[in-house]
This record gives sequence, C-alpha cells and structure tokens, in this order.
Amino acid sequence: MRVCSSSFFLARDPVSVPISRRRLGRLIKQWGVRTDNDSRLALDTVISELVTNAVRHTTGATVTVGVHANLDLRRLIIEVHDGSQALPCQQASGPDAEAGRGMFLVECLALAHGAERTARGKKVWAEVALPE
Repeated sequence: MRVCSSSFFLARDPVSVPISRRRLGRLIKQWGVRTDNDSRLALDTVISELVTNAVRHTTGATVTVGVHANLDLRRLIIEVHDGSQALPCQQASGPDAEAGRGMFLVECLALAHGAERTARGKKVWAEVALPE
C-alpha cells in the first residue's frame, strides 16, 4: 500500500489560507500524486474552506494541517486541527451573503467529511478523490 502523510503548522492569520494551498501543492508534487483540473479545484477549495474556518473560529495561535494520501485507493484526506471545541455546521446563507457556504462546498466536493472534538480542540477533515 502506497501511503504518504505529512503535517504542517500555520499561524492563525488569514494569510495562512493561500499558504495552505501552496503547501498542499508542494506535498502533492513531492509525493508524485497526479491531479487533474477537477481534483485540483476540489483540493484547493477544501483546504481553503477548512483553514478559513479554523483561522476564524479558533482561540489558539496556530492551526495544524494533516495531509494523508493513499495512492492505491486514489484518496487524499485533509485534516485541520484547531483549539476550539465548537464543531462546524452548515449555515443557511442568502444569495448576497459573503460567508456561510464553506461547509456546503466541502460537502459537495468531498467523498466524505466530518468533525470531532479532540483533547486540544477539534479536528475537521475531508476526503477527496484523486484521478485514475
């Protein structure tokens, strides 16, 4: 079984969102993971939404991102750990709202997703399909 795994820390700052996308892109390239336009869009959107939520809602100074790829099953899991115990939930947002659609997007783009409390806060994760 070909499995790759890594994690990295980010500051609790909005600038961490594009940094998370770049770090994910470097890991994928380093591991030799093949992506197409659809999977790349899904991965970028999912990590952006999960990190954005963590940055906005945690009380800690840092956020931890875990990335786990199972190349045989063509799956990649993104986990975001933060210091808040509050679990994310989908919000109803109006057509002009500038926020509130993040978890809906994650649900649409991920094969599976979830959130659970941990001893230090919570972990929010999503599993994304990789191309054949």
